[in-house]
Amino acid sequence: MAGSYVVIEKARELDYLKDFVVLPDSFGTDAYDNREDVIAIRACVDSALDTLDEKTHFSEKLNNNRPVIIKPNLVSVYHNSGFDKADYPETTDPRVFEAVVRYIRRFTNQITIAESSGKPMPTPASFRIAGYDRIARYYGTGLVALELRPVVRYMLPKAEVMKEIYIPDTLDEVVKGNAFYISVPKMKTNLYTGVTLGFKNAMGTIPYFLRERNHSYLINKKLADLLYLFKPDLTVIDGIIGGEGNTPAPVDPVRVGKIIAGNNSVEVDRITTRMMGFDPDQNKLMMEAKARGFGDPETVIIGEPEVIPFRPAISSFMDEKTAREFPNLLALAGHTKNSAPVITDKDTVTPEQALALEQACSGGCLAAAKTGLDYYNYKKSARQDFSLCIVEGEGVELEGMRWWFDKTGKPYSLQDIAALPMHRMALGNCAAAARPSCDYVAEGCCDPAKCMAVVCHAAGVTMPIMSPKNKGLVPTVTGMIGTILTRRRFIRSGEYVDCPHAQEDRIFPLPELDAEDAQKDYIPWPLPPMSKEEKKAQLRDQWKILLSVIGSGSRKF
Repeated sequence: MAGSYVVIEKARELDYLKDFVVLPDSFGTDAYDNREDVIAIRACVDSALDTLDEKTHFSEKLNNNRPVIIKPNLVSVYHNSGFDKADYPETTDPRVFEAVVRYIRRFTNQITIAESSGKPMPTPASFRIAGYDRIARYYGTGLVALELRPVVRYMLPKAEVMKEIYIPDTLDEVVKGNAFYISVPKMKTNLYTGVTLGFKNAMGTIPYFLRERNHSYLINKKLADLLYLFKPDLTVIDGIIGGEGNTPAPVDPVRVGKIIAGNNSVEVDRITTRMMGFDPDQNKLMMEAKARGFGDPETVIIGEPEVIPFRPAISSFMDEKTAREFPNLLALAGHTKNSAPVITDKDTVTPEQALALEQACSGGCLAAAKTGLDYYNYKKSARQDFSLCIVEGEGVELEGMRWWFDKTGKPYSLQDIAALPMHRMALGNCAAAARPSCDYVAEGCCDPAKCMAVVCHAAGVTMPIMSPKNKGLVPTVTGMIGTILTRRRFIRSGEYVDCPHAQEDRIFPLPELDAEDAQKDYIPWPLPPMSKEEKKAQLRDQWKILLSVIGSGSRKF
C-alpha cells in the first residue's frame, strides 16, 4: 500500500483575482480555454495530481469507470451580495474545481458533484450563482444538493461525540466502498475551527439538524469522529486565492497561488495549516484528528511548503478589533463547562480569566453571533455605534447568585444586566438564566443561522445579504422554501431527511454494544419505519429551518 503524500504545486505568477468566485460566462468556449489564468490553473492542478498519482497510483482505483463523488466547499457564494466588494473568497474557486473535474474525466465518466451549503443557503442557488451547474452540464456529471436527499444512519462506536450519524444516501456509496470521494475545499480561516480545509469540509456531508448537534465546545471532537465513517480518498485544496478573516462571514483574499493535494486529508490539512502561518499542533481540530491516529507522521511532502501568514479568525467579543469596531458592545461571559476557570471570588476575576470564561465555548453560538456582526461590518457605511450587551453562558454561581464578567473581570448580576441602558441579548440555551434580564434571545445549542440573525436584530442593524442589494436574495429565499417543500415530500412518503431536531447540550448515546461491535469504526443502523407521530414532528421541524433564518421569536414581548 502506498504511503501518505502531500504535493504542493505553485501556479504560474499571474493575477488570479478576476472570476475567482463565479465561473466566467465564456466557460465552454475557446475564449475560456485560452485564458491565461485558466491555462495556468489547469496546468497547476494537472501537475499536482500527476505527481500524486505517480506516488500513490490513485487513478488505478478509478478503473472500470468507477463512480466518483467530488465535493466543493460552497458555504455561501458571496457575489454581488450587498457588500462593498463584488466578490469574496469564501468558496472553492470554480476554475480550480473545473480543472479537477476535467482531470478526473480522464479516468471515469461516472462523476457526481455533491454539496450541501448549509442553512440558510440552498445549495441549488449556490450551484447557479457560482456556475457549478454549467460545469456539470458541460462534463455530463451528476449534480446533487445533499440536503435534498434521504438519509441513512450509522453507529460510530469509537466516536467521542457523534456516536449516531446520518448521511445523505448519495454518500453512502462512499462508505460502502463503491465510490471514490474527493474533497476540494478552499484554503481559508474559520471562526469555529481556526481553519477549514479538507476534512472540515465534511461538515457539508451531514444534514442540517445533525450539524447543529454538538455545534459547540464539542465541534472539534465531532468532526474528528466523522473520520471513522469515511475519509476523502483524495484532497485537493484550492490555494490559488486563499481567504483570511472570520469565515463564514466574508473573508479577504490572500494571494497564495498554490494547489495542495494528497491522499491523507488530515496530513494535507496539517501541512496547509502550517503554510497559513498557524501551528497545527495548537489547533484543536488537528489535535483531535492526530490523537485518534488519523494522521501519518511518515507523510512525504513534495514541493515547497512556503509560509504565507493569514489573518486569524477571532471567535471572541472581548478582542481589540471588536472594541475598535463596536465600542459600545458589552460582552459578559459566564461559562462553567469545558475546563472553564473555577471562580471562587467574583471581585478578583482577572481579564485573562474573563476571556477563558468566554472561550470555554467558542465553537458554537459565540462564533455564529460574531459572524452576524462581521456580515454587517463588510459595509463601509455600517453604523458601529449601537449599544448592545451579549450574555454568554449560564453564569458563575456564588452564594446563591449568578455572575457574568466583562473583559476587565468586572462582575454583573442579573439585576445589573437588567439595569443596563442598552439592548441585552441572551446567547444560546446555556444563557437561559439571564433571559429574564434580556430583551432578545438566541435559542439553540447551536443554531448558527439564528445566532447570526438575532444578534443583528438586537443591534438594530441589517445584514447586507438580507437587503435588496443582494442580487442572490430572491433565489436564496425561493430556494430555501423549495428545499423545505422537497424535504417535506420525502417525509410524507416515510423517508427520513435528517435526524430529529434537538437543541441540547448532550451526547446522544448508542444502544449497548457487545465487545466485538464496540471495536468497529462504524455499524449500519437502519432507521425504523416512520410513525405518524414522528412524521408530524419531522414535517413540523422543516419550517424551523426558515424560522431560524429570519430570527422568529428572537425578541421577548
